[in-house]
Amino acid sequence: MRHSYISTTVTATMAAKFFVVLSLAVAASALPLVPVAKYAYAEAEAPAHYEFQYSVHDEHTGDIKQQQEARSGDDVHGSYSLVQPDGVHRIVEYTSDKEHGFNAIVRYEGHPIPQPAPAKVAYAAPAKIAYATPAKITYAAPAKIAYSAPISYAAPVAKVAYAPVAKLVAVLALAVAASALPVAPVGQIAYAEAPAQYDFQYSVHDGQSGDVKQQQENRAGDAVHGSYSLVQPDGVHRVVEYTADKEHGFNAVVRYEGQPVQAPAPAKLAYAAPVAKLAYSAPVAYAAPVAKLAYSAPLAHVSYSSPAISYQH
Repeated sequence: MRHSYISTTVTATMAAKFFVVLSLAVAASALPLVPVAKYAYAEAEAPAHYEFQYSVHDEHTGDIKQQQEARSGDDVHGSYSLVQPDGVHRIVEYTSDKEHGFNAIVRYEGHPIPQPAPAKVAYAAPAKIAYATPAKITYAAPAKIAYSAPISYAAPVAKVAYAPVAKLVAVLALAVAASALPVAPVGQIAYAEAPAQYDFQYSVHDGQSGDVKQQQENRAGDAVHGSYSLVQPDGVHRVVEYTADKEHGFNAVVRYEGQPVQAPAPAKLAYAAPVAKLAYSAPVAYAAPVAKLAYSAPLAHVSYSSPAISYQH
């Protein structure tokens, strides 16, 4: 009975805890949600503005082309040209704006240059292969064996065909003849290597994002000369002039122009702290059950009556 009392007490305690947890969950779900303040920063959009140009002139590969383009707001003007594989110079001038859309004018200069006919490659005719007739193979008939038995049987003559041997001889003859054929070399065309030569330049000036930079470079053989510049986030103008050649390697001179501009301190954001009011319900108290034990009084006296035995004679 003592074990039954302990089990009942533990069950009641766990039920009380479960009820308290449910009460907290119901109270928390009834709390109002406090929204967090959001700050939106509006930046004035400036019209896009940039310009760039580049050119490539490589006589070795025939890659000759150039392009230039400028934009101011929604108006774009540009042109590009290239030398086609047939030698004709193609020139394209284009414009684009919000009202008329994209328009391009294409014109061609020069006349097509006939391409040289490919060299004819002569191949030697394969040598005539002569096949030797396979030798005829004769087999001696097996000796006739006579038995003294009353019945005599003539042994049948077996016909054996050796086709695989003949095929193997023909394949070996073909392999020997093929190995004796002369191999005709394939004609190869060699191009004379001309020194690399190109030059290009571009520039970007975007006042809205602060992206201001430019670069120019030219190469003649192994000698490269160029420079680039950009405006750093602190407002300082960085200018780099560089050279590279086979004898001295790569060399660059870096200089800075202007004074650093202190960036404005970021605005401080104030957030309202959420006020959470939690209501807790009083825990429910349960009276511990009182176990009533009933015991029957023990028997104090046990009396036994002795059996009566009588004997009759």
